[in-house]
Amino acid sequence: MDDMLKRIFDELALLREHMATKDDIASIEQRMATKDDIAAMDKRIEHIEQTMATKDDIAAMDKRIEHIEQTMATKDDIASIEQRMATKDDIAAMDKRIEHIEQTMATKDDVADIPLIKQAVLETLEAVNEISTIKQNLAEMSQKLDDVIATQARHELAIQSLAVRSLVHENEIRALKAR
Repeated sequence: MDDMLKRIFDELALLREHMATKDDIASIEQRMATKDDIAAMDKRIEHIEQTMATKDDIAAMDKRIEHIEQTMATKDDIASIEQRMATKDDIAAMDKRIEHIEQTMATKDDVADIPLIKQAVLETLEAVNEISTIKQNLAEMSQKLDDVIATQARHELAIQSLAVRSLVHENEIRALKAR
């Protein structure tokens, strides 16, 4: 009976050595296993430790332990799973990246007005190009106006000169008539 107990304890020690501890599982529990799973396992092990069994019970227990060894995850298995699975932090980081993309990228609605904006820019560019033509025309007209004003000033002098001559001639004609 002592050999059997020793064997059970040896197998339990072997299980504890190769199986994840409560602390290991607790650290992973938030992401993978539920507390109910761990509690059920604890109850089964406590039951084994607290009760003595017959050879049949021990044989049945051996089968159960063998099943546990074959089906339960080891620390290495859990570490492998941890490396392949995304954590809550990974998902939170991805969520932030997606949120940033949503805030900074343009939507189809945002770019729908771009053709209208392009058209407005082209029309404005045409108007700006017309401004230089208008300025050139205005400069030419200003030059012509200056020429007209200069010509008009010359004509005015000529008219004044003719008017003075006309007055002189009228005075001479009156003087001749008065004689």
